[in-house]
Amino acid sequence: QSASMQEADLEGVNFEGANLMKTSLQSANMRMAILYHATLDGADFREARLHHAVLIGAQGTDTIFTKADLTQIYAPKVQLPRGHFDEAKLEEANLVAADLSGANFSRAVLTHANLQEANLQGAKFPGADLTGVRLDAADLRQANLRGTNLAGALGLTQAQLDSACVDEQTKLQPDLKRPAPCAGKTTKKK
Repeated sequence: QSASMQEADLEGVNFEGANLMKTSLQSANMRMAILYHATLDGADFREARLHHAVLIGAQGTDTIFTKADLTQIYAPKVQLPRGHFDEAKLEEANLVAADLSGANFSRAVLTHANLQEANLQGAKFPGADLTGVRLDAADLRQANLRGTNLAGALGLTQAQLDSACVDEQTKLQPDLKRPAPCAGKTTKKK
């Protein structure tokens, strides 16, 4: 069963522990909303405004954040595998130790976001802007970084880059070498 709160004004509302499975929150104003440990499976936040929202420990698979404003969200340890973040704004988002495996970040803006220790295994970033993003100890195995701007990424190591998929359009820092294409690449833990 699903509920609809499309275009609702939910600024500052406390959804702590709430079950928002399959809820439509399209274009909702959720600025500074509390989604602490909320269940978000299949929820639709398309074009919602979640600026400064708190999502600590929230979890959900296939959650939709397409074109949403997630600027400065506080979401360490959030679990949103296979999330849809295409064209989303995630500037200065805190996603430390988040599970974003298999998520789609196509053309998303993640400038100065903190993705330290995040699971980004198999995530897709084509055309995304990762300028100033923190990637220390992030798991980038089989992440699609084709066409991504990594020139200003912080904490990115050669081992991380070697485990990801890049192409000639991927912008790299001068101290990193472009790895071989990843088609059929097998990853080894180092």
